[in-house]
Amino acid sequence: MSQLWNFVPTMLALCGVFIALWWLRRSLEADDPNHSPRVIFGPLGLETALIGLVLLWLVPWGLLLLLPLILFFSVLSPAGRQDWKDHKKARITLCLCVVAMIVLGGRVPVQEPVAPESWGEPLLKENPNAPIYPASQQYTWLMLPEEAGFEVEIVQSISMRLPYQYGAWGAPSTALDLASWFGMETDRMRQAIELLDQQTAGPTLDPDEISMININLPDTHTFISTTKGVNEEVEVRVFELRSLLSTSEDGTRVGEVLCVAKASLGGELQLLVIVRPRLHPGLSSDRFAESLVIEWLSSV
Repeated sequence: MSQLWNFVPTMLALCGVFIALWWLRRSLEADDPNHSPRVIFGPLGLETALIGLVLLWLVPWGLLLLLPLILFFSVLSPAGRQDWKDHKKARITLCLCVVAMIVLGGRVPVQEPVAPESWGEPLLKENPNAPIYPASQQYTWLMLPEEAGFEVEIVQSISMRLPYQYGAWGAPSTALDLASWFGMETDRMRQAIELLDQQTAGPTLDPDEISMININLPDTHTFISTTKGVNEEVEVRVFELRSLLSTSEDGTRVGEVLCVAKASLGGELQLLVIVRPRLHPGLSSDRFAESLVIEWLSSV
């Protein structure tokens, strides 16, 4: 899919400004002095909206940070509060239209997930448990050892739309933090947990009785490979998978999850998720699954 799709959310947000302006002008004559956007939205109202759209490409956290800040500073002074009083209806209409179109932009299709040729054809090309919003695509591979052993790896490559931020700066960190805080990764992980349960011996793993505990490790890691031409510091998170079907109050450790994220301009996130069972030797010798991540990064 063309990278031009990544500009569509911005165009939709800009359309939100024009929709608000059209709605507020619909009962005015063209020669009416109140027809001007500066009169309708008040001093700096339209300019602030347009600057805010530009900042969505520059500021980490995007809309989640900008909207509260814009509203706060717009009422900070007595003059600003008076402007809001005089143009309350127009400004609320503008905010609602722009935010609605930004939310709609979260459904814009994303590119296919990164799929290194050396991994072969994905086992699965969809995840019925993935959230319907925002737009995303997912490929899943099952990496099995040549001989019987514990080197089982479930690898997921995901493309995901970030509706609240169009710039790449800070986007991976923001996305991973939001997913962790609000447990948004839980539904998507069901598929990997079911595959892990099928491929490992021991007690049955119930996706509804699994918790993910963040392991206190650095939030970034540098992956280096001269043969693959990779030398890149990327956002990473490592979680401990715990089964709650246990006599222990904190659950029983059954594996680990590594998440690696990289963003592109236009509000799209590429995410690599690697799930390994607790007896996988790489959990102690290769915590960040270097070879798999380097293959993925070289294909991004």
